[in-house]
Amino acid sequence: MSAVKLAAAAALAAAAFVIGGSWREHRPLWPGARFTAADHERALRRGLFFLYAAASQRDTFREWGHDLLSAFVNIAATNADREISDLAWRMGHERAMAWRGLNREVPANADADDIANLVYGSDAAEALGVPDRPFHDALVRAASRFSTADYLGFDPRREPPPAQSRYEIFQDALIGAYTFDHYDVPIGARYTDVLRWLPAMHPYPARGSGLYYRSVYTITHVVYTYNGYNQYRIAPKCFPDEFAYLNANFEQAIADNDPETLGEYLDTLQAFGLTWADSRMRRAVESLLAAQNPDGSWGNPKESDPYTRYHSTWTALDGIQQYRARAVLPCP
Repeated sequence: MSAVKLAAAAALAAAAFVIGGSWREHRPLWPGARFTAADHERALRRGLFFLYAAASQRDTFREWGHDLLSAFVNIAATNADREISDLAWRMGHERAMAWRGLNREVPANADADDIANLVYGSDAAEALGVPDRPFHDALVRAASRFSTADYLGFDPRREPPPAQSRYEIFQDALIGAYTFDHYDVPIGARYTDVLRWLPAMHPYPARGSGLYYRSVYTITHVVYTYNGYNQYRIAPKCFPDEFAYLNANFEQAIADNDPETLGEYLDTLQAFGLTWADSRMRRAVESLLAAQNPDGSWGNPKESDPYTRYHSTWTALDGIQQYRARAVLPCP
């Protein structure tokens, strides 16, 4: 579906929503909520169209297409609203075809980072209905040229993450190992080899230590990679230190008015079983709904970095969405 066709579809969807969904116009999200169910659906749609617009920008898509495809995959696979889910899939499918057109071969001079990004993009494109088995096989051959440490920053079969920058390295290693496993591209170590070093991240530093955000994003990506990016629930007892840290800092995260971080709090705590029955969850959702920009994005609209612009929007969308019914995973 082209950008023009998607724009036309958006206009038709908006008209249909007004005609067929007017019953939601005045139904609050919960008793006493500041926003209605219709407000919530409009926010989801506007955020999705902002992501699609970002993914349609040539330079942004060339650099970050692999990540933007993952956004569409995640929303399509997890959102409880089937219309939103279907819209995300259609957008992602169209962009996945474009990504395949830009990435027909693995470059002969691709380094480990290049190969990792191609794995992320190809895995997402396949999930969006655009597989390419010869390209996968070429990635397997190219990946064998580099070591485990080249991809993960350390070899988790033999050593813990290095003490310096351990949170960033561990987080990136979780994402990398999870995706290489998921796409079946061997790199000498598996996701479980990385996850076993989680105790090396404990205890998490106090909020004012300067490592707070690194700790939060490490925790959220433990959850994302363990539950297939929000496809399952996790009992808090499985990751007690991680749940306790987020739960203890949740009130301040709401007060910080940082949509990107608050979005990650919300979807991770939902994975741990919190619902909109929790007053803090309600305040956080309302905070994000109130913070959406006129263009459908979240975050600073004057920010020049395209990654920051779209990623803040992606995490905020995850934060406000309600998830499909999810089975509870066993503990590791």
